[in-house]
This record gives sequence, structure tokens and C-alpha cells, in this order.
Amino acid sequence: MYDLQKFTLRDMSECGLALRNLGNAANSMEEASNHIIQYLYQNLIEKKSGEKSCILIRFFKTHSYGELTSELQEYTDDLLGNYIPDDSLKCLTLLATAGELPQWNSRYQSERHKVIPLANEEAIARIPMISQLIQQLGLNPGTVIQPDPNLLTDLEQRMYNVFYITDALNSPYIPSQKSFVIPFNVKSVVGFGGLLPSGNMFVILIFLKVLVPRTTVDLLRPLALNVKMIILPFDDNNIFINQSQCVINQKNKKTINQNYVLQHLTSQITTLTQLLDVSEQSTISQSDYLEQANIHLQKTLDELKKTQSQLVNTEKMSSLGKLVAGIAHEINNPVNFIHGNLFYANEYTNFLLKVIQNYQDYYPNPPQKIQELIKENELDFLTKDLTKILNSMTVGAERIKEVVLSLRIFSRLHEAEIKNVDIHEGINSTLMILEHYLQAQDEHPEIKVITEYGKLPLIECYPGQLNQVFMNILTNAIDALKDHNAFWFMSNKKEKSNEQLPTILIRTKILTQEWIEISIADNGCGINKEVRSKLFDPFFTTKSVGKCTGLGLSISYQIIVEKHGGQISCISELGEGTEFVIKIPTKALMVAS
Repeated sequence: MYDLQKFTLRDMSECGLALRNLGNAANSMEEASNHIIQYLYQNLIEKKSGEKSCILIRFFKTHSYGELTSELQEYTDDLLGNYIPDDSLKCLTLLATAGELPQWNSRYQSERHKVIPLANEEAIARIPMISQLIQQLGLNPGTVIQPDPNLLTDLEQRMYNVFYITDALNSPYIPSQKSFVIPFNVKSVVGFGGLLPSGNMFVILIFLKVLVPRTTVDLLRPLALNVKMIILPFDDNNIFINQSQCVINQKNKKTINQNYVLQHLTSQITTLTQLLDVSEQSTISQSDYLEQANIHLQKTLDELKKTQSQLVNTEKMSSLGKLVAGIAHEINNPVNFIHGNLFYANEYTNFLLKVIQNYQDYYPNPPQKIQELIKENELDFLTKDLTKILNSMTVGAERIKEVVLSLRIFSRLHEAEIKNVDIHEGINSTLMILEHYLQAQDEHPEIKVITEYGKLPLIECYPGQLNQVFMNILTNAIDALKDHNAFWFMSNKKEKSNEQLPTILIRTKILTQEWIEISIADNGCGINKEVRSKLFDPFFTTKSVGKCTGLGLSISYQIIVEKHGGQISCISELGEGTEFVIKIPTKALMVAS
């Protein structure tokens, strides 16, 4: 089901694929057009009410008078009166119809539109809707009435477009205002069509009870190519369901030969190429959207850095949680949209590439012009690079989702419960989780952990959040030790010794009856003064892009200071390791949130 007021790229792709599949079981153009019209009539809806959007939908195609059935020739003769048509007279012929009234569901019951003779340009000009239709499709009346064989191939391969009347009420191009537009509340009229290799024009006209925006109309344009793919096999034969009723001039009957087959094959290849172009345009559009989203995200993150810095300087860290929660929510929606659609973009691209590959397999020697086009645009390179581009976009979207998840964690620190716990159990459980990273690896020696625990009472705290602090600080220490094997540093300035194993020292002690201290030190490379001043700023990191979000120490600061009323500080100099000192009360303080 598709809502034309909210028509999307995905809707366009799904609808186009569904339309192409409709032609598989058709034995004539009339049968194929009936499948198309019925599908659109049933599936174009207004999602709010669930009702059909179409009042009337019709499929027209131009035919020469000599190609019409005897019944339609008689109908045309009655319209023309004393004018005697020749077999070449172009007639806009109704092949399929569906609508709200019973008589609108059969072409045989149409009173005025079974056939519309296009005798000359003056006659077309006297029918405003047909004249405007031909003009908006990018054609001129002369081309429709008598196509130039010298220009036909080029015109057929590039002519497909849309017909659009924004507001049908009082429009000079929509007739029967009192008998049709007003009583049936016709809001907009849209259509799409193009040229066939025979020089005949086809068009689908849709009269709607909803106002259709221009963005939807632009997305409907590629559907003309999908419809063309369905009816191409019946361009010069099997037009009507009862084909035996056709009056065929034997002198003009063409023998199907190699040139005829080549012409239709070229038309099919061109149409598929145009569909591939549409797919690539859609991919580019999605890529642009993702790029804009990333730019917007970067601006948001930059603004958040500035806001965070101001909050730290004014000791208002508590309000940052709400700010980040709001930003995370706003970022999450467009990121989910982008990430969800990348799957379909990749799927549709793979399908189109398979179609191209099949064409190359079955037709290894296409016309010279196509070979030159493939060579000029490096089709093999484009095929490989397009897949890489989509994969890169997926990786980028996943990265953004990870940042959003960190933001959510950062803004939901109040959800844990206060409990009396053994701090040492929390540290030990964290070390157990990180045990794999402490073991010796090919490029890194074992990281030694020394624990010097004092005798601590049970501490009233948020245990899950304190464990998160331990995890953040220990992870940073492990990363620092893996990157640099420096000298051992202790806060009491013990004598250093060279070439020691990378080591982490964890000490706990009671400061007073109300306070305890936890120290986590490493003998890594140390931190300079400039970096130390920014350690607790959100998004600040000295690690390579993609390795971390830069939120760990900022979250740790909020947990210790905001949630527990404690203190956290960093003692470090370049070449002398790093020590984080945490001081928290033994009893939970009522900290304003």
C-alpha cells in the first residue's frame, strides 16, 4: 500500500518491482495494462482513512486507425462523421480503466473515451487536457501524430515523464468540472508515460481525491520505465485481448526480422539502463541525506562540547544529562531511518547489478555504442565501487548508533539503586571481565595487576555505576600500557626502575570514618597538563578515530561527583605514569540531580 501524500524512495522501488512482475503472466498489452491499472487502483491509498486514493485511473496508448479492432474503428468513424480516416490516423485508445463507478471498470462501457482521434495538431489543441498531457510528457503534437523515423530511436530512448495538475478544481486542463471534478471531489491529477519503439505513446492517468505534492510526482516518473518494460513485448503485436478482431492491413504487415528484434532489445537495454540510473540517483540521494545527517551530528556534538565545558566551569553538570538525552533521541530517529534504508538500497543495487550481469552473460556482444559506453564509464569498476560505498555508509551508520547508545547511557545514570556493597567485589568483578585484555599477546607483554586493599566497611552507593567507573579507568590504563611501556609512577615518588612489566596498581584505604579513597595507577607514558585539563570533558579523547567515543571519563566524573557527592582527580606527568584518585563518602549523600 502506498500513500501518495507521503511517497518515498522505498515506495517507488517496491512499486516499480511489483509492476514489472505483473507482466509475466500477460498475453497481450490490454491484459498487461489491466493488471497495472488494477494494482495501482487497489494499492494507492490514504493511510489515515485506509480508503483508496484513486477516483478513476486509466491506461491509454496511441494506435494507428488500421490497428484498431473493427468495433473501435466503427466507434471512431461515428466520432469523425463525414471524415474518412486512413489507416495511419493516430488514435489515443483506452486499453484499461478502473474507478468508483461500475461503468468505469470496463473500456467497453466508456461512452466518450474509447478512442480519441488525433487527426491533426489543430484537433489536439481543441482538447486542452490531451494537449497539456502531450506537452508535459515532453513531446510535441507532430511527433505523436506522425513520428519521424530518423528521430524515433533517440526520442523513444529518452522520452518518459510525468503529467501533473496540482489542483483539478477550476483547472482549464481538466474538463467536466460540474459533472466529474466537483461531485467526485477530484483534488489532483497525475500521470506518467513515454514513447515505445513503434513511435506510439502510452500514458497512465490517475484522478485522485488527495492533493499530491511535487516530491511525489518526481518519484512517480521512474514508474513509466517499469510500465514500459511490461508492455514492450506487445508493442507491435498482441495489442488487444481478442487479437483476432484486429483489422490488419496486409500490405503494411511487417515480418519480424533481425532488425526488429534488435530494435526491441536495444529499447529494453536502454530502459533497464535508465532504471539503473534511477537507482543510482536514489543511492546518491540517500548518501547526501546521510552526509547531511553526519554534518548535523557533528554540529550537534560540537555544540554539546561547548555546552559541557560551560556546565563544568559553572558546576552545573546535572543538567547535561537531560540535554544529552534529548539530543540522543533526536539523533536516533534519522539514524534509524538511514540505517534501515541502507539495507534496501544495497538489496536493490545488488538486484540491478545482477540484471546487468545477466544481460552481459546472455548478450556478450552488445551493439558498438553500448560497448563504448561500458568502456567509457568503466562498468566493472563502478559495480565494485558502488558496493564498497554502500558498505562504507553502513559502517558509518553503525558508528553513529554506537555514539547514540553511549549518549543514552550517559543520560540515564539515575536508574540504578542505592545498596550497601563491598567495593572490593566490584573491582574484582571488573578485573575478571577485563582479564583477557591483561594477558600477554603477540604484540604486548602481560599487564601485571597489583591490589593493595585496605579494610573498608560496606559502602552505601550505586554499585553498578561505580563498576562502570572502574571499567572506564581500567580500560584507559590498559590502552595506555599497550601503546607505551613507560616507567612506574607512584604518588609517593618511589624510586623508578627500568624495563619493568606494564603494571596497574589498585589501592583502597579509609580516609576518615565518613570517607574512603580508591587509587588506580599505571606505569604508562603519562599525560601532559593540557590534556589533563580536558580529561573529563565529554567527547574528548586522545585515541584514534573509531576506538572510543570520548565519554568514559565524563560519565565517570558525573557518577562520582554528581551521584555520590565525591571527588575524582588525575595525577600525571609525561613519562611518569598516571594515577586516578577517587574519594567517596561511606554513606550516600542527598545530591541534587
